[in-house]
Amino acid sequence: MKTEQITVTGNGIGIDKALEATEKLGNEAGLDKKSALHLRLIAEELFGILRGIAGEVEACCWAQAEGRAFEVCMKSEVKMTDELRERLIAVSTSGKNSAALGVMGKIRVMIADMLVSAKETMPYAMMNTAAAYNAATPYVWTMSEYKTAVKNDIENSREAWDELEKSVIANIADDVKVSILGKSVGITVYKTFK
Repeated sequence: MKTEQITVTGNGIGIDKALEATEKLGNEAGLDKKSALHLRLIAEELFGILRGIAGEVEACCWAQAEGRAFEVCMKSEVKMTDELRERLIAVSTSGKNSAALGVMGKIRVMIADMLVSAKETMPYAMMNTAAAYNAATPYVWTMSEYKTAVKNDIENSREAWDELEKSVIANIADDVKVSILGKSVGITVYKTFK
C-alpha cells in the first residue's frame, strides 16, 4: 500500500493533506490508535525538517506500508538561490545555533552543510574527474549508525546521547536515512509496528 505523492512546502502548504494520507494508510493497515499516533508523529517530525530549512523549498512526500512495516518518505530537489544559500549558511554556521538543538535539528544542520558545500565545490568538481566522481556519489547518513557511534564513544558523547534519549524520532522510529546527491535530498523514516 502506498499513499499518493503529495507536494509540501517549507511554508506548510500540503502538510495537512500529507498527514491525513499517512494516517489513512495507518488505518487501512489496521494500526491501533497508539501506533497510528506514532506514525503521525513520525510524519510531523519529518515535515519539521522541511520547515526548519524554510523558504521556497518544496518536497514530494509519501508513505508506504508492507504489512506492518512503514516508510515515510520525503524527497526534494533544492533549487539553490542566493537567498536560500544565505539561509542555509545561517543554519549551518558552527552547529551551535538554535537550529542545531536536538536530533532533528542536527539533521537539518547536516543537510544545510551538505547543500552549501555541494554548491561551493561543484564548479571545482567538474574540473577533475576524480572529484566529479565523488560529486556523483551520494552522501548517506543513518540514525542507526549515528546511535552506534554515539554509544561506542559515550564518554565523549554524553550530550548527543541525552539528545537521542529525548528525541521523539529516535524513540519511535526504527531508523532514519538521509541521502544527499548534489541538490537532491531524500529522507526516509522506517518503522515496523508489532
